[in-house]
Amino acid sequence: MPAPSPLPLTAAFIALSAENARRLLARTHGLTAETITRLPTERDDTFLVRTERAPLVAKFAHPLDEPRYLHDQLAVLDGLAREHPELPVQRITPTVEGALVARVTDDAGQERQVRVLSYLDGEPLGAAPRSLAAMHSLGALHARLAAAIADIGDTDRPPLMGSPTPWNLLNLDLYAPQLDQIRDDELRANAGQVVDEARDALLPAARALPALLAHNDLHGDNVLVRSEPFAITGVLDFGDMTRTPRVADLAVAASYARGRVGDAREPWDAARAYVAGFETEQALTPEEHALVPGLVVLRVAQRAILNSAIAAANPAAAEYASRNLSAIARDLRELRASIPSTIGARA
Repeated sequence: MPAPSPLPLTAAFIALSAENARRLLARTHGLTAETITRLPTERDDTFLVRTERAPLVAKFAHPLDEPRYLHDQLAVLDGLAREHPELPVQRITPTVEGALVARVTDDAGQERQVRVLSYLDGEPLGAAPRSLAAMHSLGALHARLAAAIADIGDTDRPPLMGSPTPWNLLNLDLYAPQLDQIRDDELRANAGQVVDEARDALLPAARALPALLAHNDLHGDNVLVRSEPFAITGVLDFGDMTRTPRVADLAVAASYARGRVGDAREPWDAARAYVAGFETEQALTPEEHALVPGLVVLRVAQRAILNSAIAAANPAAAEYASRNLSAIARDLRELRASIPSTIGARA
């Protein structure tokens, strides 16, 4: 039996067939798909759609996704296209009526929101080990993107709030209750200790900082790169965008850096390189420097908790959601064993 969970993240739904997606896209966006291929995701139905003119990505939102959260994602992408065309993010393909999103009913009777985005070339950052210089470059790009997203979020009227997602590090009450869904005893114990330590000191200090609209999910599968010479060609998936302190958004991304540079480095080298790159564009405060290590470790524990909860509650998403749990367990163990007191240019 699937494990019980109040998290919308874990709610099962009936997957959309490629043929149904083809028919809906013809109606909403006037697309004639030469081929349509499902892409792996844990929450929605996403397809690579090859047309005569160009490849596109069509995303059919989970039936429970609220329109206002998707509105904020599309408002940011639209704003980035107009105000920061140099940043490598997807562009929106409007519907036949000129809208950014269409509402449809699929063959299972589920109400869905569909948007179509440009396809960006490149391989996932996580497809191969990368250098510390690559982490530094990504950190610098992240800082530029973060500043642009925060500016768009604050200048829109009303300001864009993003989603109150369980993937927000500060929303401890939304993910900590799922700790028991971790099946591995050691991983569950380590994640539980991290959560307990964060609750009393780390998170109150983070919550005292300004909350900005942020991408909140810059990991290896959401960044596309070219290997030779190295270049970042795309940043994907604004689905976890939320209001959170700048340092939390940075720590989320830096937590994945350990797994991007292979096993030959010291556990914290990649995160240090990432933060150093970020600080070439945005200098952190001493308070933020002190928060980075704890927030990095908390993100790894959060991944263990939520990925386990999704896998337990939704068998259709289990393989995708649990694919990195062994690496998460290693990272949590190794990062906690040598956690620094601070990370940053002034450390």
